[in-house]
Amino acid sequence: MRHLLVAWSVAWLGVGCAATIPPERLQAQVSETERWQREYQAERERTEALAARMAALESALEELAQERAEAEQARAEAEQARAVVADELARLEAERHTLEEHNAQLLARQRELAALHEELSDVWYESALERARRRTQPPLPGASSTEANGAVP
Repeated sequence: MRHLLVAWSVAWLGVGCAATIPPERLQAQVSETERWQREYQAERERTEALAARMAALESALEELAQERAEAEQARAEAEQARAVVADELARLEAERHTLEEHNAQLLARQRELAALHEELSDVWYESALERARRRTQPPLPGASSTEANGAVP
């Protein structure tokens, strides 16, 4: 019961206070409240626009960070590829040098073989010439017929 009395007295007091406020003052308060609401809405729209711009900037920053990371990774891969190519170039240069040395040795051997071939050709030619002379020479008097035919006694 006591609560009912407290509730009734608060309600009576609220109705009494509201009834005593003049309408001009109420209209001024309503206008002021509406002005504050418009300012709040404008500020809220401005804040939302700033938040959208900030989100777009954060997105752009993330994209830039990702592009930088990709560029750094590509740079590292290019450096690694450059090192591999440099190693391969060094290996190929050493192999080329080895092949040049081998080619020089082969050319020297070829010259040696050509000289040997020339000598053998000379020896063969002289041997053939000597055989031809022996065949065309008449047999020596006192030599047996087997020696004339080329047989050894």
